[in-house]
Amino acid sequence: MQELVKITKSTLIITITTFILTGIVCCKSNNTTRVDAPKPEVKKTTTPNTNNTTNAKADKVIKTARSYMGTTYKYGGCSKNGIDCSGLALTSFKSINIELPRTSSDQSTVGKPVKLVDLKPGDLLFFTDKKGNKKIVHVGIVTEVKGAKSVKFIHASTKLGVVENNLYDEWYISIFIKAMRVI
Repeated sequence: MQELVKITKSTLIITITTFILTGIVCCKSNNTTRVDAPKPEVKKTTTPNTNNTTNAKADKVIKTARSYMGTTYKYGGCSKNGIDCSGLALTSFKSINIELPRTSSDQSTVGKPVKLVDLKPGDLLFFTDKKGNKKIVHVGIVTEVKGAKSVKFIHASTKLGVVENNLYDEWYISIFIKAMRVI
């Protein structure tokens, strides 16, 4: 069994904005990892912090996910030979040493809920399979936030493999359930 890991103070500078992250605790049990991270304390900046502001961790998650672009869909897959949606999220977050559970339903319990208007790159999006259902069966990772109705996300589609789409496309917004922030 893995022991509790505690990361003490570290400073991360992103462009002009400085964030101080403290007390990030990861706890692994039953083959899942729960991540409890406080909201970053934002020091005074000269530019506004917008939804397009990303951090190095989110950038690495997105870069890893995009390296799978065009990979075919394979149920239970976690490699460039074939990958499913939760495998893409799991693999992408593993690049920053965050271990997510294996299924999209279990992944939807990790992190903190995020409102659509507060989405940032690196956030996880969860979907059902048809309008009106509530059971989570699909996950994607936010890659870009360009405006109120322009939120791109990467995911493994059963028909097209790993692709990026707009959350506000009629189909995706109609089956959207919730968003969570892990980083």
